[in-house]
Amino acid sequence: MKVLLTTLNSKYTHTSIALYYLKNKIDDVADVSVLNLNVNENLSNCLNKILSYTPDVIGFGVYIWNVEETLKLACDIKKINPNIIIAFGGPEVSYNPEELLSKYDYIDSILCGESERNIVEFIQDAKNENIQRIYKLPVEASDIPSISEDIADNYDKRVVYFETSRGCPFRCSYCMSCIDKTVRYFDLDQVKADLKHLLDLNVIQIRFIDRTFNSDRKRAIEIWQFLLNNGKDTEFHFEICASLIDDETLEFLKSVPKDTFRFEIGVQSTHKETLEEINRRYNFEYEKEVMKKLMNMQNIHIHADLIIGLPHETTDIFKKSFNDLYELYPHEMQLGFLKMLKGTDIYDRKDEFEYVYSNYPPYEVLKNKFMTYEEIAYLKKFETVFDYIYNSKKFLVSIRYMETKFDSYYEMYEYITNYFIENKLIDIKLSYDTIYMHLIKMFNDDGILIQTLTYDYVDNFKIIREWMYSKYDIKKEISAYIRECDELSKLSTNEVSKRYKFIALDYNVDSMKREKTIYKFEK
Repeated sequence: MKVLLTTLNSKYTHTSIALYYLKNKIDDVADVSVLNLNVNENLSNCLNKILSYTPDVIGFGVYIWNVEETLKLACDIKKINPNIIIAFGGPEVSYNPEELLSKYDYIDSILCGESERNIVEFIQDAKNENIQRIYKLPVEASDIPSISEDIADNYDKRVVYFETSRGCPFRCSYCMSCIDKTVRYFDLDQVKADLKHLLDLNVIQIRFIDRTFNSDRKRAIEIWQFLLNNGKDTEFHFEICASLIDDETLEFLKSVPKDTFRFEIGVQSTHKETLEEINRRYNFEYEKEVMKKLMNMQNIHIHADLIIGLPHETTDIFKKSFNDLYELYPHEMQLGFLKMLKGTDIYDRKDEFEYVYSNYPPYEVLKNKFMTYEEIAYLKKFETVFDYIYNSKKFLVSIRYMETKFDSYYEMYEYITNYFIENKLIDIKLSYDTIYMHLIKMFNDDGILIQTLTYDYVDNFKIIREWMYSKYDIKKEISAYIRECDELSKLSTNEVSKRYKFIALDYNVDSMKREKTIYKFEK
């Protein structure tokens, strides 16, 4: 029996770890192939690729980002060859299988939840021509096979996903992990052996998908130490809980080389009533101190999240959450919008909070009893502007200066958002050159802002533009600077020109004071 396991990943660089777990479980009883597709690919090309395997059985991994495209593919496959058995699995189909099976007759079976055991029984039944419509078997940690060799063989410069545990100790009401209230840790010796296999290949990035990687502090430190001892140039990404970081953990993290670890920290809200309602009974003040210490260490990339649309969070309360988190200056700050996912606690309480949400993936909230549709729609635009200005890292110095003009961080981005809306800039793709020019315009040709933007632009793009600050005789100023700099005076004029760009400002971007300063940038 020929079995094809496939999914439409959200990006080309992504690889589905689930497919390799399932392949490993049935490799000895079927001829199994794995096909990673991309949700942005032409569906006709995807169809051709799938059918080129001439499969008897196709297993689709179905997620919030690919369900619509997967349904189209499955429908066309059945039209072409009704004898192919099609099974769906994954979080998007695990909590309403009866509804899907009654609605789409081209789905033969649905494997619910974790499917390391489901797929074994399903394939046995397919061989016996007696498949069930729904498979629901519990999975123990011992059922989960090693897959490091399978991932490595199919790595091809993609991000490598890896897990050392399943489940989550917390019950955040909006998250699918609230359904599984226990954590199952994989055998630590096997985890290290699998990681060593990947590290020996010097893969670019390993993204750990454990829901709360540091739920066991000592285990987390042991794995981190193993990665540092055996890794070379690999970058590691972890989802962590800041509340679980203690002094011992902080002391260890000081030893991590710069740009080796990336931490994703879900703050979601700083409003106590909201946090209690969504089962996140954390102490934000403690989390804030931990994040401050992590940021001050300057060796770990910090990505922090807020979720818009949570219970009890009005627009004014969201502004406070925004300001509270922004004050920490995380390297990235994601503003997400609540999704009403079947199977979660908050979905079951949707009527209580008067949630109105889209019936189509990703099921985002449109309004609730705390925020109107207009308020959420505005925050969508606010998020777009915030990504342009803050998360792009193209305006790092200018942001600090612009902040001095407003009473709060939120007000600054609100001002820029309103300008973007009034000038119809929200719905078009903007170049950064265009954004730089509009910032100058919206702040009325502020002389200092032009200087900070000059610095930011040259720092990012190593190009001099006509609009930039140019009060000084650049050639004369730079020549004097080079003569006085021991490092540069040893180089020929040609070498200096090839390696560096220079600007002269009368504003010091470090001290934020008016004083003549010359800056050099490596090209």
